[in-house]
Amino acid sequence: MKTFVLTLFVVIAGLAGRADAYPQFQLVHDQTCSGCHISPAGGNLLNENGLAVADSKAHFSTAPEFFYDAIDIPGFLTLGGDLRSASGFMATPEKVLAYFPMQLEAYANLKFGSISINANFGSRPRQFGNRALTTVWSREHYVMWQQAPDTTEGLYVRAGRFMPVFGLRLAEHPVYIRRYGGTPLYAETYGLHVAYVKPRFEAHVTGFVEDPLISPVSHDSGGAAYVEARLTPAFAVGGEAMISKGPDAHEFRYGITAKAHVPAAKLLLQTEIQFVNKVIDVTGSNPDGGAPLQIVGYLMGSFTLTNFLLLDLGVGHYDSNIRIRDLDRDGVDMNLHYFLDSHLEIVLNTRLEMFAFGNGGPSGGYALLQLHYRL
Repeated sequence: MKTFVLTLFVVIAGLAGRADAYPQFQLVHDQTCSGCHISPAGGNLLNENGLAVADSKAHFSTAPEFFYDAIDIPGFLTLGGDLRSASGFMATPEKVLAYFPMQLEAYANLKFGSISINANFGSRPRQFGNRALTTVWSREHYVMWQQAPDTTEGLYVRAGRFMPVFGLRLAEHPVYIRRYGGTPLYAETYGLHVAYVKPRFEAHVTGFVEDPLISPVSHDSGGAAYVEARLTPAFAVGGEAMISKGPDAHEFRYGITAKAHVPAAKLLLQTEIQFVNKVIDVTGSNPDGGAPLQIVGYLMGSFTLTNFLLLDLGVGHYDSNIRIRDLDRDGVDMNLHYFLDSHLEIVLNTRLEMFAFGNGGPSGGYALLQLHYRL
């Protein structure tokens, strides 16, 4: 198995992209994201409990630690990484066979008592006119203070580069609440994040500024807040708000989330709906501006078919301006996750996407097979 892993690393060593946590595991395996991850927002490096969950979900049990625990690492250092690629069929509506290099990233966390330093390093799609600085990069790097460093709860303060904490934070970045919901792919930027996490309640406040070093996906600066209450061990509700200012618009975004675990059906339901007002170009060529009201929503059901098979069924809706007919788009997703061992995952990602249920233009979709290896 170790020889196979090293071969796999070499084969896909040219990949780029990113991924996040699986909120599909929240409430099922732990009440909070920090219960399995070093970061209070989830994603990237796993803690001891997260490694145990990774092993428990595997078809074939293996050591879940970095490189199958084949390397001795001092206790103050945590290492990890993700490799992903995908290939398959796309209809956009042109029908093509496609290959996507998705991710090649390494992670490191240095912990000294209440203070830790976290950074990742990897490749990314090169930016036109700035190729030298955007071929490789550090998508996240920050310093974090934790009130109770030997626990997974309490007060956290982070300063550095990361994604503003907002919404469900699904790993599947094409879903509408990611793509159009304020946290699109490569939207990490510099900010300050304060979080308070308890099993029954958590709150996150993030202030962020436009990335001053490279031209980012989002040119906005502002603030975001997210709160979530676990009313019972199997049911949680959340509220969110984000205010941002860009070069040509002010944006006001607010919404709600809900999560329900149904153990008898081996089902986790998650939903998020956002309402967005954009005041466009209030000082430029259109002094009267405008405020299109947008709606973004997603509903996902995650079924544990067996201990190592997870099926996601999702429905998304995005209306870029409710004042104009047939601009809305709707997507139906099906993702099947097969956890081969505690490091290697194979995912079938499928989607059917429609404009105004077929009235706004041709429909499209994809069926992609994704290979994911966690270092």
